[in-house]
Amino acid sequence: MRRTSVKRTMVLVAAATLALLTACSGGGVPLTAGSTAPSSGPAAASGGAAKDTIVNVIAGTGQFNENLNPLVQGAPNLLGTWGMIYETLMFFNQSKSGDVQPLLATKYEFGDEGKSITFTLRDGVKWSDGKPFTAEDVAFNFLYRRDKKDLNAGGSNTKDAQVLSPTQVKISFTEKMYTKLWDVAGHQYMVPKHIWEKIDKPTKETNAKPVGTGPFMMGEFTPQSYTMVKNPNHWDTGKPKIAGMRFWSYNNNDASLQAMVTGQLDWGGMFMADPDKQFVAKDPEHNAYKNESQLYVTNLVPNLTKAPMNDLAVRQAINLGLDRDKIIELAFAGFGKPASPAGIVLPLFQDYLSPKYATAKLEFNQDKARQTLEAAGYAKDGDGYYAKDGKRLSVTCHLVSGWTDYVSAAQVIRQQLKEVGIEFKSKEVSFNAFVDMQQKGDFQLMMWNAYGGPHPYYMYDNILNSKSIPPANQNMARYKNPAVDAALKVIADTPPEQTDAIKQAIYAIQDAVVADLPYIPLQQSSALAEFRTANVTGWPSEQNPYALGLPFSHPDNGIVAKNLQPVQ
Repeated sequence: MRRTSVKRTMVLVAAATLALLTACSGGGVPLTAGSTAPSSGPAAASGGAAKDTIVNVIAGTGQFNENLNPLVQGAPNLLGTWGMIYETLMFFNQSKSGDVQPLLATKYEFGDEGKSITFTLRDGVKWSDGKPFTAEDVAFNFLYRRDKKDLNAGGSNTKDAQVLSPTQVKISFTEKMYTKLWDVAGHQYMVPKHIWEKIDKPTKETNAKPVGTGPFMMGEFTPQSYTMVKNPNHWDTGKPKIAGMRFWSYNNNDASLQAMVTGQLDWGGMFMADPDKQFVAKDPEHNAYKNESQLYVTNLVPNLTKAPMNDLAVRQAINLGLDRDKIIELAFAGFGKPASPAGIVLPLFQDYLSPKYATAKLEFNQDKARQTLEAAGYAKDGDGYYAKDGKRLSVTCHLVSGWTDYVSAAQVIRQQLKEVGIEFKSKEVSFNAFVDMQQKGDFQLMMWNAYGGPHPYYMYDNILNSKSIPPANQNMARYKNPAVDAALKVIADTPPEQTDAIKQAIYAIQDAVVADLPYIPLQQSSALAEFRTANVTGWPSEQNPYALGLPFSHPDNGIVAKNLQPVQ
């Protein structure tokens, strides 16, 4: 069976347990904080009145750990901690370019040539325990993260935080922050000073009784099921309209898929080879899905410090030898789409694509691939593979064991490159071993994803900046190009309103990506979000992409959940 998109986006959400968010009607089951969850599954909670509508959430497999710590990004905390209980200052909608929405902050202003940001906060916001949310809380959050070394082992760029008024706070930094607003305002979840100032070791805190500003609060917890209930103090008047959410554990992904397609659940994020047949056809009136295809690019990642992948001719030959249409069709069920040679997510960032590459496509030309190798001094051996200096051109690509769509892709690639004269081998390893190889650079080639953000700078900086080589970030290829580093610095140091200067720097990066081929794109990947409208409506759609529809993406999950409308 093909692995789910839940596994594919594991690093994107930085959580050990990922999930599928779902909805059904509540059948008189109380959802007040501290209520007792029923012992049966979601189907037992159906058939109630609209005002009792709840959302059932598949939050993983196995037993839950009662961890609701929002400060540790890699923590295996409960789904809903980020976005539903705790909120950020602003919301960056990755479904729509340039869509930045106010949350706890209504306004921001750069100062000190980009080295400070002053936030104006929303009036009247309260924590779920009824105490006011103020600028003191925001200042505390930044200083707490700065001063607690276990929260910033790599160091902090926060210099100071000054309270200017109850609703205004100025955060100062050691570097220009024009390109880091998303990190500051979109990734840092606010916690209350009056609770966390008493916690000396935040990474050890499980936070079983969380107090946040989000639309939901923690209810009852058991190792098999837990609830989150409507926050009556939530600042967004009239929201949420549902009574709460119920989170469940299934034995395995097959059981989750079965629950989804049989109508027990109404919000999922599962990979299906044929969602029209497997899901929509089961209830065409109520079942639908959205293909979130603007999040990341799946690449063959060459280790540029190891032979033969440090040879540009080899990378070019592999690139030319791949029939992406067949790979997408045979391995990815046709849901991906061809990637841009410039390594940019389209059409989301069409405005940032160099005119030089406006119509450029990844070329499939196996004759040209062979010519490229021969021009670089390679000659075929008796088995039909190219060799140089007595050594066969053979590459080994590492994959995560059980990620069956990637395994299938490797099988297709093996045959395609054999026709070119390149021996392609694949090797499956555990996820932990795979991550260890990424960090140490102990590989020739691997199949992995390049993730984006609300601006093309984020992906480029993440995978191309020489400062992003592991363990610093995700430059798994170990790519080093001073011209690219310089262009990234220009973008980082340029005020966002100076779009022409930023675009010229981005165009320079795209020239280097095309010329150097530091990553070999396979597809612009997709993730499926499945919805049911039998009990609730208001899901994101192609026509109204107000947030990502993926249930495990945060803070989008909180935005979606509080905008759901019970069916009357």
